[in-house]
Amino acid sequence: MKTLIRPGILVWKPSAEPLANTPILIDDGVVAAIGDDAEHAVDGSTATIDCPEQTLAPGLIDCHVHLVWSGRGDDLQGRNPLYAAIGMPRAAMAAQVITNMQAALASGVTTVRDCGGIVEVILPIAQAVRSGEVVGPRILSSGAPITTTGGHCWFLENEAEGVDLVRQAVRRMHKAGADFIKVMATGGATLGSNPRAAQFSQSELDAIAADAHRLALPVSGHAHGTEGIERVVAAGFDTIEHCSWQRLEDGVDDYRPSVVERIIEQRIFVCKTIAGFQRWPLEELEAAGQAHDAWQSYATFRDMVAAGVPIVAGTDAGITDTNFVHLNRTMETMVGLGGMTPASVLASATETAAEALRLEAEVGSLEVGKRADCILLHGNPLEDVRALREPEMVMCDGVIVARGGGVRVAGAAVDPASMAVR
Repeated sequence: MKTLIRPGILVWKPSAEPLANTPILIDDGVVAAIGDDAEHAVDGSTATIDCPEQTLAPGLIDCHVHLVWSGRGDDLQGRNPLYAAIGMPRAAMAAQVITNMQAALASGVTTVRDCGGIVEVILPIAQAVRSGEVVGPRILSSGAPITTTGGHCWFLENEAEGVDLVRQAVRRMHKAGADFIKVMATGGATLGSNPRAAQFSQSELDAIAADAHRLALPVSGHAHGTEGIERVVAAGFDTIEHCSWQRLEDGVDDYRPSVVERIIEQRIFVCKTIAGFQRWPLEELEAAGQAHDAWQSYATFRDMVAAGVPIVAGTDAGITDTNFVHLNRTMETMVGLGGMTPASVLASATETAAEALRLEAEVGSLEVGKRADCILLHGNPLEDVRALREPEMVMCDGVIVARGGGVRVAGAAVDPASMAVR
């Protein structure tokens, strides 16, 4: 089925100038033509969407989520979402994953990178989305992250140490169908782990990276402490999650320009992960300016931005008080506290994110031949990132999957002319 969209503004790629009053033709899930070519290809079977007052932009990519966790506060037993999920029936967890991913989809997120979950839950759901059995954003999943015995997120069931055993852990995830390998290079919020200290030796991280790359899988390192950051850079990891630059002894900022230079040279992508308790509406940030309570805590992030580190957007959705619908607020915080421009922030959740996920040939921009993942907005996000708050329509693989915050069910009929779900 062909669909012609006539937006007032077409943000086809954040790093390029937007196009005014330029139509785009969607056919069989991909962008088939843009501009006059799109109009000339219209036939009697083509549906049209006229939206001269709105902006069409690429669908967003959240580069760091945990779909198996709820994103709520502590439960009645005082357990945060990570611990509340321990022992949860797999069917209940699968239902939670579907709820979470569809909430993200309705907010304009058409691709998520799941950075750690239960293998037998998250990987089958990712496949169900790919096959069209369930509506959701495109999911790239690491399966269960590799951690040490009793280390950060040990309850996700992929503990290993020693060169031979960490290689086996990589191969287990490859066999299970993971899209990339996630490694807890330092501790984290798990009780008993130390976020400032490295969990693996250099030789173990080297072995993980080498085996993942042998299997054509990117490798991602969770790293809060500078010790862990240095080791994943030396091992040649492809992305760094959090990248908090915490000094081993006391956790204070320990930013290392020499390491940042290597991150840039190796084009390692950094996902800061700005969670619910670390993000604010742009209006609040602009009003407070440098007097905002969190201004200093973003100093190393601003340093990385200024240095030219390739930054991608991620929320850590699923952890405490971090829902799946506010990637836009994370992006507002990247502007208000992180020193990024609206255009660079939009790129961090589209074209740069697609490159980091090795999907740049498929998504991240609206170009002929790429998948038709797009969002219709009441404003231009290149000028004001707040335009991303309430997308009017979300399209994934050329199919309208959400309108006005509601997600269609698999198989529902969609009338593109009215953008209504029947």
